[in-house]
Amino acid sequence: MSQDVEITKKKTLSLGKKWRVKRQGSILSDSQSTFEDSRITLLLFEQYRIVEMTRFCVIFGTQIIAIMEYECSFSDQFVKELEKETLTLLYIIFLMTAAAILLTLISYQVLLTYKKKAMVITPQASLLDSNLVYSLAIEILLILPTPTPFTQMIRIDFNQRYTGQLRFYYLNEILTYILTFRVILLTNITLKFSSFYSSQIGRLCRLYSTNFDTHLVFKLCMKDLPGYTLMGLFVTGMLLFGYSLEIAERALQRNETQHSVYSVMTSMWVTLTTIATVGYGEFYPTTDLGRISMAICVFWGVSYTSLFTAMLDSMFERMNCEEMVWALLEKTSVTNAMRYLSQDLIVRIKQMKIKKLENNSINLIQDSINALKQMKRQYRNIDGEDSMSKAKRKFKDINFMFQEYYLLLKEFKRLQLINTINYHYVFESHASCSQKQNSNHLQTNQTYDKQSKDDAILQDSEEDGSDLLVMEFHV
Repeated sequence: MSQDVEITKKKTLSLGKKWRVKRQGSILSDSQSTFEDSRITLLLFEQYRIVEMTRFCVIFGTQIIAIMEYECSFSDQFVKELEKETLTLLYIIFLMTAAAILLTLISYQVLLTYKKKAMVITPQASLLDSNLVYSLAIEILLILPTPTPFTQMIRIDFNQRYTGQLRFYYLNEILTYILTFRVILLTNITLKFSSFYSSQIGRLCRLYSTNFDTHLVFKLCMKDLPGYTLMGLFVTGMLLFGYSLEIAERALQRNETQHSVYSVMTSMWVTLTTIATVGYGEFYPTTDLGRISMAICVFWGVSYTSLFTAMLDSMFERMNCEEMVWALLEKTSVTNAMRYLSQDLIVRIKQMKIKKLENNSINLIQDSINALKQMKRQYRNIDGEDSMSKAKRKFKDINFMFQEYYLLLKEFKRLQLINTINYHYVFESHASCSQKQNSNHLQTNQTYDKQSKDDAILQDSEEDGSDLLVMEFHV
């Protein structure tokens, strides 16, 4: 018993040492490896998603506060009752924009580290050396324009088109107009929260040399969730272009002393008709900013309409099984029509046998026969498969036939090689046997000649009666 206890203690100690040795390496170690460590990439990818979620919240909060500040400043520009609150909101917007820029830099730095660990770019590459610098510059340019407390009272005058009246914008209003286009950035970040944007799918894309980005995620969402994706794009377009058009056209409803009420529903109606590519024309933008907004909305609407048309086409496209069902129903209807025509034809022929019919009846019988032949041809032409499926099936059968012929030719070649080898072997063995037989025949002829000569000598000696002398060798 004591020996068993000691043996078990030694085993546990050895296992503990092995466990301690295994625990020395961690997923955060800096050991160089030529292969991707999925634990490290998964950790970095989740860290990247957390930073992106924080950035989304900051940018979205900035959007809401900027809209509140714009509404307060526009309604209070002549009364000056909410000046302190507006200034406080401007400071908050400025600080949140700085935080959004900082989070953007951190996000791209984490993404760069993830790509290095995933072996997408070299470990020595910096952010400026990679392709990420272009998307980083675009996002920074979208985030930078923001209303600030330092540009609150700066005015920009312009003349109204068609009337020539003097109008003006505040610089913060123009910056708020540009700030509304951050909705596109928010849409891009929202795609990163879908189930298609994961570390596992990223490894699959790297395996097949495919770019893993939000463009791929958008295509997957359009394929798997087309309705929700198009609804999100529609709501995003309505909010973005409707409110930007309101900011652009609202300046026409005020002068130096007062302002009139501008209906948001007018901007929404113009945006809706533009996205739908209808454009009734009863309302239209007259300012330069409004026209820029609607020009971008036109491209948005054309893209949205194309995607919507493609979704409808895929929804109403018949599948192969549906084609088979449709063909079966069509064959059933043609069969019933052929049955009715056959019955009518038999009845008319029997009537013709009973009594003599007129030429019109004979023509009707001939027409029925022709219609029956036409329906038979129609029945034979009905095929449940579409052209592509039928072509694929035919080509598959042809490839299978060629594969069978190839295997047969390969087998014939093998048999031919075996027969050639056997022929050479038989020919060589036959030649060697014939040579041996010839040599044996010569030897037998020589011995026969010798034996015949000796026999002749013995016979001669016997006839002469002389004694044979035998040679003896003495040592």
